[in-house]
Amino acid sequence: MPENRLATGPGPDINSAIALVSMVFLAVVGPQAVVVQPAFVEGLVSQLGFSPVQAGYVSAAENTGKAVMSIAMMFLVTRVNWRYMFYVALFLLIGVNLFCTVSQSYQAYLAARAVSGCANGIIIPLCYVVIGLTARSERNFGIMMVFVLLYSAGIYLVVPTLFQLGGFNGLLLLFAAFALLALPLVRNLPVAGEPEKQAGGAGSGLSWTLRAMAIAAMFFFFLAMFSLFPYLSLIGSSTGIATQTIANAMTVAQFSGMGGAFLVVVISDRFGRALPIAAALSLIILSIAVLGYFPTVAGYTIAVCLFMGLWAFVHPFILAAQARFDRSGRQVAYATALQMIGIASGPAIAATILSVGAYDHIMLVAVLFLLVTLACILPPVLRHATLERPLQD
Repeated sequence: MPENRLATGPGPDINSAIALVSMVFLAVVGPQAVVVQPAFVEGLVSQLGFSPVQAGYVSAAENTGKAVMSIAMMFLVTRVNWRYMFYVALFLLIGVNLFCTVSQSYQAYLAARAVSGCANGIIIPLCYVVIGLTARSERNFGIMMVFVLLYSAGIYLVVPTLFQLGGFNGLLLLFAAFALLALPLVRNLPVAGEPEKQAGGAGSGLSWTLRAMAIAAMFFFFLAMFSLFPYLSLIGSSTGIATQTIANAMTVAQFSGMGGAFLVVVISDRFGRALPIAAALSLIILSIAVLGYFPTVAGYTIAVCLFMGLWAFVHPFILAAQARFDRSGRQVAYATALQMIGIASGPAIAATILSVGAYDHIMLVAVLFLLVTLACILPPVLRHATLERPLQD
């Protein structure tokens, strides 16, 4: 596949090493408070004295801001200079985190973290779009996932020290410092995607029906994952597994996630997209079956490791497919917005089910959503592969 340069003039080479470093660093900086949300929420309670309910609402405010801004990005991505949006988002992150170090009331945090979520909702869709435009998008999405997971693991490791040395402000200042370091990297990124009429390629021959199916697949995938993910620890507890054993299994599962993302880096697009996506989604369904039918320590550990590892493996392939369908960035922006809606909706649906049912019912619904994901994503991916083949000959 030839290397891609954006059709917006002599801008930066998005396939250069410095561009990749910039994309990945920004993808780490954007969702900092989200990827370490358990530690963030714990800090609100232990360091600032918020109640667990208040901390939950602050977390929800950040997620709401992220979801709302991701929806807005569906329209902004083809209308506003990308670098300007990156700069605005980074300055918001710096300002919000510094503000939170001096104003620690509950009401102030609700508003401030909603703004932080909006900044996240700008950075993440743009990072997905830019990485999707690179020549080796599968590999680069995998690299992004590896470093996001490494960053979250590192933060979990140093959080006790940060709280001991600087209280909750230590974590906030770290967030602000990373956003500040990201500012000089924005100039290495493009200002826009390819105009839709000039984008060409195999994706331009894909019908809007198939593109809509692919976008729906992103929604159902995250609906499935987030209907089950928040309850993984409770499912283990319900089978009599000790709390520390569950914690150990979830820790190993984090490394499994890194392994899944790294596998994407290794194989890239060597096997196309349809096969890895179909295999991974099928194996996630298998992992849920193991979780439900083998309520032992070994069964639980295997299930959560498969679940997390395959999640980190398949997400880059689905993202790369979305990017190939439309070079303007609109498809990825739409898909990211639906991803955020799925993330927000999954726990609510699971909670509703749990109010009248059991964990088995949540697992069943997750499987059904994954089957819908398969049905939605495979037709556009296979059709795109057919259109792409003559261009590669």
